[in-house]
Order: sequence, then C-alpha cells, then structure tokens
Amino acid sequence: MELRDVAHSMEQWAPAWAAWERDNVGIQIGRVRQRVKRILVTLDVTAKVVDEADRGSFDLIVSHHPLLFHQPKRITDQDVTGRLVLSLAQRNIAVFSMHTNLDAAKGGVSFALAETLGLVDVQFLSPLADSLVKLAVFVPEAHASRVRNALTHAGAGVIGDYSSCSFESTGTGTFQGSGSTSPFVGTPGHVETTNEIRLEMICPKALVAKAVEEMKKVHPCEEVAYDIYPLANPNPNFGMGAIGTLRRSTTLKQFINHTKRSLHAAGVRYAGSLQRTINRVAVCGGSGSDLFAEAERKGADVFVSADVRYHTFQLAEHGTALIDAGHYETEQVILPHIVKRLKQTAKNYGESLTIKTTVHHTNPIHWA
Repeated sequence: MELRDVAHSMEQWAPAWAAWERDNVGIQIGRVRQRVKRILVTLDVTAKVVDEADRGSFDLIVSHHPLLFHQPKRITDQDVTGRLVLSLAQRNIAVFSMHTNLDAAKGGVSFALAETLGLVDVQFLSPLADSLVKLAVFVPEAHASRVRNALTHAGAGVIGDYSSCSFESTGTGTFQGSGSTSPFVGTPGHVETTNEIRLEMICPKALVAKAVEEMKKVHPCEEVAYDIYPLANPNPNFGMGAIGTLRRSTTLKQFINHTKRSLHAAGVRYAGSLQRTINRVAVCGGSGSDLFAEAERKGADVFVSADVRYHTFQLAEHGTALIDAGHYETEQVILPHIVKRLKQTAKNYGESLTIKTTVHHTNPIHWA
C-alpha cells in the first residue's frame, strides 16, 4: 500500500475540509507514492516516538497532533521541530496527521471519549453550522443518472448515515443559442424547449467546487444551468463534542472517580456539588471551554473536557458541573480507534500491514 492510499482512506473518515481553518492536517512528511508496510500510531510525534519508529522499521507514523502545526520558516537542526523533521526524512519515515478534522468526525475523538466513559445514545454536542449547500442542476432526463453519479462520487448527497440522496422534479426548459453555440438540443438562433430534470443534492461547502467540476464533465450541455444555495441546516455528519447518557445515574463524586479510572488520569479539576446527580453527560476531547455553554443549554449534568479556563469554572459552580480531566487523557482514547480504522483499510486493500500503538506516554504534563 502507498502512503497516498492510507491518507485517502483515513480522510474518508476525517476529511481535511472538516479541520479548523488554521490547522495543518494530512501528509506532513513523506513521498505520496512511498510504500507502507508498518505503521506506528501516536498522539504526539516526539523524539522517543521517532526513535521507536526507526528501531521498529516503521514506514509511517500516524498522529493526532500535527508535527508541523504552524508553517515553518525553515527546517534546520537548531530547533526541536526541525531536528525531528530532518531525522524523519533521513530515516525515510512518513508522518500523517488527523487533528481537528478527527475532532469533528463522527466516531472521532469526542465519540471515543464518550464510549470510554460508558455513554449511550451519543450524538454531536454542537453539529457544524454553515458547512452545507444545496446544489441544483438542470439536466436532460436521459443524462440525470450520470450527473447524479458524478455528484455522488464528488461527495454530494450524504445525509447522516445515508448516501446517494437526491431529489428530482421534472419541468420544461427553454433557451436560445447564439450563432456561435453548439446546443445539445435544437438549432442556434431558435427558441427551443426541452424536458429536463431538476436534480438537487446536499453538498459540503468545501466540496462544492469539485462537485461542480465533476458534474460538468458528464453533463451534455455546452452551458450548464445550476444553482448553489447556502443552507442553515446543521451538518449531521460533523461537529464538535458529544453528548449522551449514562446507563445508570450516579453522583458527581462517583463519576469523577469513574472518569479518573477510565482515562488513567492522575487527577482532575472540577466544579460543582459532589452530591449532584449525574445522568446526562457532555464531553469534548482536548480543549473544550468554548462548548460549555452548549453543554449547559442541552441539559448536561456534567461537561468533561480539558484546558478549561478559570472563568468557565466560575460558571459551573451553580449550573452544569465541570470536569477537566487533562488534554492528553481525554484524547488518547482515540488511538485504538485509529488502529482499528487502519486495520480495516489494510483489509479493504488486501494488504498485510503491521499496525501498533507507541509504547511511549507522550503527555508533556506531569503531576508532582
């Protein structure tokens, strides 16, 4: 299997367009046609992880946190990142990262955290907004299937767990071509009428340019008539955070202990009455302070996240309880899920890959 095959497969789960606009995801280091046989999975790319990959003859490191988060001005041995990049290149080890796009994906970081904490009926806490458009194209009836298939292949027509979703309505189109045109139907200079299909499909805004390009390749008309409408619909397939319920109610004190055990956390920070009853739980792996208000609005009894600001703890004293369980602790739960996806990818390609999780604890934060 080639590096580009691994990237393509994983981006079916966590597409790059779903990442925060300032994030840097995808292939970080490596030749796209590079052969991959051994993959090491980690939350962070550190010197110890790189040495482990070298000793184990791994071709690829798949990480959650990008090694090249910020665009470097230079790659030299005068800083940590530069030394790691040079070391990886010299050892022919590629790096592929899924960061905020994996945070936003269904089954991503927050869903893994919810599963680890034992939540059921899990949904996105805050589905992505302003990320969808409606694409409507007018096409002769006989060519509707080809156009629909092209749009589907480009990523349009996905609603929740359903794909190839479209709507067709019939009508009559009119047009008159100038003397320089070559219309699919009729004669230049004459007003023509033709039976057409209005084909409508939802499409992620980030994919609409590609969808239009692919649609035009198979559309029979010289000038394609189509409309693009922005949608206010929340995106059912991508979002931030997750919310669900416990199988059995508990107290905040008991749930804190459960969280520490489940995440192997040395300690947590919290706000709220220890005797408060906990049933509905909202989570966000990694930095999630900005989602606290949404957790409260959706009736969560407690919100579990990391890197929580002081002011947010103040807000939690008398409303939804709050647990800060640590950035590493709330994100490392995704590693087994990445391994599972990679194994499925190997199976789909009929390849035999060795896929392992790093033996190193890459959390830079220590408790005294």
